[in-house]
Amino acid sequence: MTGRRFRPGEAAWVELCTPDPEAAEEFYGALLGWSVRHERLGGSTYRMCTVGGRDVAGISDAALHGGRPRGWLTYFAVDDVGAAAREAVGLGGELVTAPRYLPAAGTGATVVDPYGAAFGLYQGEARAGVQLLNLPGALCWNELDTGEPEGSVAYYRSLFGYGTESRDDTPTGRPYTVLTLGDVPVAGVLELDSAWPNVVPSRWITYFAVTSLDTAVARAVELGGTATVGPVDGPHGPLHLVKDPGGHTVCLIRLEDGLRPDHVPSPPAVIR
Repeated sequence: MTGRRFRPGEAAWVELCTPDPEAAEEFYGALLGWSVRHERLGGSTYRMCTVGGRDVAGISDAALHGGRPRGWLTYFAVDDVGAAAREAVGLGGELVTAPRYLPAAGTGATVVDPYGAAFGLYQGEARAGVQLLNLPGALCWNELDTGEPEGSVAYYRSLFGYGTESRDDTPTGRPYTVLTLGDVPVAGVLELDSAWPNVVPSRWITYFAVTSLDTAVARAVELGGTATVGPVDGPHGPLHLVKDPGGHTVCLIRLEDGLRPDHVPSPPAVIR
């Protein structure tokens, strides 16, 4: 692999785990302009989603993780996935999928944190993770929406060594914590309250950039999805939460400036 890898603690990959991957491929391909190639993974098919030939996300059958969790998973880069998985469990999490080597990629594991939010750990090898950030159709932010913000922040700080920045000027008026590595923002934690019951269950939310928010939300509904929370005028651009036809929540944002640094590792060199 040429170029830098994601630093430990950075969100390196996102994956939709769903019992109906065919429907998800159709929905997100039409909504975000993804091209999808199918790769064999054991006895199942992994759908690699791309924009302009660059990997931006994956879609897997729910069976990959034993039927749970379902929905969008955020995978965080680690240097040693086995050690990170043990630490995640030792801090009070539950190991759902033990570390598993993925050919032509790396080694991944999935965990549920002490407050019920599922996430992944990923030790990249042939693939470091996403190959685009902050562009239409690509990942631009990862946010934990939780009713237990203090405990959640403490858990992830212990696991990944994050710093924190507190913000109280969010459009929702709810307290917001930015998780940082050095002075670089890598993820956010939004405190939920009783005004949002069941609309945004405690979980990691994936943000994808779109060119026009109104057009994207209308298209999501046309394709069988549901518009839920929004539009919200965020500090980095207007955003809207939607649910895909499978009920999985994702955030669409018309990005006005980068939520994360837009550097990504270079793709592997091709040896001919």
